[in-house]
Amino acid sequence: MQKYEKIEEIGSGTYGVVWRALNKKTGEVVAVKKLYEKYTSMEECTNLIEVKALRQMNHPNIVKLKEIHKENDFLYLVFECMECSLYDRMKNMAAFSESEIRNLCFQLFQGLAYMHGKGYFHRDLKPDNLLVSSDVIKIADLGQARESNRKPPYTVDMWAMGAIMAELYTNQRLFKGNSGGEVFYKICSVIGSPTESKWKLGLQLAVNMNYQFPDLPGVPLASLLPSASSEALCLIAALLSWNPCMRPTAMEALKHPFFHSCYHVPLPIHRNQDLPWKKALLTQTRSRKSAPIVSEKVNKQNLIRMLQEKFIVKSDR
Repeated sequence: MQKYEKIEEIGSGTYGVVWRALNKKTGEVVAVKKLYEKYTSMEECTNLIEVKALRQMNHPNIVKLKEIHKENDFLYLVFECMECSLYDRMKNMAAFSESEIRNLCFQLFQGLAYMHGKGYFHRDLKPDNLLVSSDVIKIADLGQARESNRKPPYTVDMWAMGAIMAELYTNQRLFKGNSGGEVFYKICSVIGSPTESKWKLGLQLAVNMNYQFPDLPGVPLASLLPSASSEALCLIAALLSWNPCMRPTAMEALKHPFFHSCYHVPLPIHRNQDLPWKKALLTQTRSRKSAPIVSEKVNKQNLIRMLQEKFIVKSDR
């Protein structure tokens, strides 16, 4: 790591610290992440999920891992350097325009479609873990990612994208709370408690765990996001479906009418009328296959945590 000169610390957390640094040989400014945990072998380092995943990825909307180094049993990850996180940008500006939101989300869905196609899902998407430079945005911090063996448990990422899209319109979290329980209650108050028609499996799971969802009707998203177009509201509502199987995939989201002005995305294939957002737009009633069965052998006290991890989104930040 002697070829790098630290410029400033740009972030720190439970697992490590990140510096902006200068490559003294090339003059390139990079981001260097030092992990706090010690590693005895390079093999141990390369088997870390973040390293393993990023070494397989090459996409303009996923942050690039340039080098990995091990010194004195500490692991250093060298990334391309971006201006700041999306969260930091949101703190220092008014709400985004819809055209800006469309541009940012279009890039994020492209990055997610690529990541999911590679057999990984992120599991911790939030503005803090999205990096921006000018009008370019990239997915970062894959420390919580998981391999999926190309089976699609990506719905947690799609839920997160719905929450992020909503937050971009207001610069406020849609589901704000200080604990998992508070966030879960807020979700019910916004989108309404699940019903038999919305998520039968979730209700069955709650009964098996002796848990009762709060009985809340929800509110129209348009009242919370008054500047959002009908197409944007339709997409956000689909992403925030209780039933994970009713959420669009990243590739399906890219075909949504909200992105039709992004001319190089193919128009929707009209024979696939059963996509959730098409059902909303075309008022069709065809049903989709039910969600896969989830094991009922779950500790009752961990129900909310399990629902968040499997179906919804983490509550930290």
